[in-house]
Amino acid sequence: MAIKTFVPALKLGLAALAMTALVGCATTAQLEQAQSDAAQARQTAESAQQAAADAAAAAREAMEAARAAQRAADGAQRCCEETQQRLDRALERMQQK
Repeated sequence: MAIKTFVPALKLGLAALAMTALVGCATTAQLEQAQSDAAQARQTAESAQQAAADAAAAAREAMEAARAAQRAADGAQRCCEETQQRLDRALERMQQK
């Protein structure tokens, strides 16, 4: 009688062991996929961070160029105003004569 109860229990145990092995394999595959996804996300984040750093450097260079252009434009404006004042003074002197 013990053998009759032992055989079904043994079959049930083997079936449970087989299911555990299958679930373990699926879990391992899922873990490997998750690790792959995480590595890809990390690489994407690093690329984005590098692109942001490059964009910031380009923005700094553009800002420096804009400031230099503004200084040149301000200098040209001062020169123009000084020339206009000289012409006005010369015109006034000519009208006084």
